[in-house]
Amino acid sequence: MLLNIVLVDDVVSSNMFYVCSFGTQLLFDVSQVCCMLLLFLTYKVVIPMFRPSFFNRYVFGRYLAVTLILSSVSACAIDQGSGAHRNDEPSISQIVTVKDLATAIEQAEALPLRSTLVVLDIDDTLLTATEFFGSDKWYDWQRGRALSPNGEPLAIAEADKVSCLFDTLGITYEIAKNHPTQVNMAALVKQVNNDLLILTARSSAYRAATMRELSYNGLDFRDKALTPVNVGYHYDFTHGGRTAKVSYVNGVFMVQGMDKGVMLLDLLERSNRNYDAVLFVDDKTKNINNMANAMQKAGIDFYGFHYVKIDKTVSYPEVTQAQAAASDLSKLLNKHFVDRAELINDGKCAY
Repeated sequence: MLLNIVLVDDVVSSNMFYVCSFGTQLLFDVSQVCCMLLLFLTYKVVIPMFRPSFFNRYVFGRYLAVTLILSSVSACAIDQGSGAHRNDEPSISQIVTVKDLATAIEQAEALPLRSTLVVLDIDDTLLTATEFFGSDKWYDWQRGRALSPNGEPLAIAEADKVSCLFDTLGITYEIAKNHPTQVNMAALVKQVNNDLLILTARSSAYRAATMRELSYNGLDFRDKALTPVNVGYHYDFTHGGRTAKVSYVNGVFMVQGMDKGVMLLDLLERSNRNYDAVLFVDDKTKNINNMANAMQKAGIDFYGFHYVKIDKTVSYPEVTQAQAAASDLSKLLNKHFVDRAELINDGKCAY
């Protein structure tokens, strides 16, 4: 169960409540103890007070003071625990499809500042590739998940599949440029005053190129990161029978294709962060659904935005361009980077 530590409109009192507690279970125990003490005092003090021989203003005053103190402590415990949904109180879960990031940012501005985490994807959400070869939809095509412009599955010939797919991605990330998905993208992201996290399926092996392109496009998340600048987490994570090397540094969480919902909850636990709501923008339905499921299980309100501005279909001219690019890259490697070319040709992939 997650706690609502600080509310926008009640920062001082919420911090006072937090001092009173060390966890949800402890808060519940404190509340129970307070109630039991009040019942005990009622039995031992209040009832005898109504006997004429017992009434005493001094005793009554002491009882009143103790009652007020215990009531305050009990309220403290109850209020602090209100950040998490009770078992009979379902969390909010809504998903909408948008073509403008402004819609998601407006929703973020309408939610409580301190208790809402905004999570944004990179590829085809904030940034998109300038070329088909090495793009997000090129990757989907390589994996056999592409659709043609008429909505039909677009098969990929075996001859068009590159050797060492993730090595090739790494090379293209290093040499390619990205541009914003919409001209006001950076301005919109900078409007976010909530805690902000970038969550990408990219491998942490691509961090340098990724941070370069974010910076070139006016994005810097260090001031909104969950950890101090240049301090973060690098670790192996196993889920669903697969182990990935993931990393979180300077506001960017790279999870190497792992379930984004599971990974977000893991990061929040590691960084000791708790939120009442998560707002998530991503271009893939699978990621939106995974996040929705994870937040529902955790009792966290979820606001999902499926961003569809970037066309994800693959045309035959793009296939032709990819074939030419793959051939040219192979020639470059075989002529000037022979050792690396041999490794890739032999399927000895680095990533």
